[in-house]
Amino acid sequence: MAKDIVENSALTYKEEIWGMWDINRYISLLMGEIPRLSDDVNGYGPKGKDFIAHVEIPQEVRGAFDELSRTYPELIREANPLYASSK
Repeated sequence: MAKDIVENSALTYKEEIWGMWDINRYISLLMGEIPRLSDDVNGYGPKGKDFIAHVEIPQEVRGAFDELSRTYPELIREANPLYASSK
C-alpha cells in the first residue's frame, strides 16, 4: 500500500513504487470529480448537464475540495471535450 508524506512542503510517496503515477496525477483525478459530481450548472447532475442523478457531496468533502482548490488550482482536472456527448 502506498503511503504519503509531506517532504519539502509537497505531498509525495514515502517510498517509490514501480508503476505508480506521480502523486499529482492522482490528486488531479480526485479533484476533477467534485466539480463533475456537483449538481449545479457546471456539474453532471440534473441542474447541469443532467447525465447523472443528484449526488449529495458531504460538507467535509466540499470543504476539503474548496481548500485544496485554493492551494492547487492547477490540479483540478478539466473534462476532455473530445469525449463529451452531444446532449
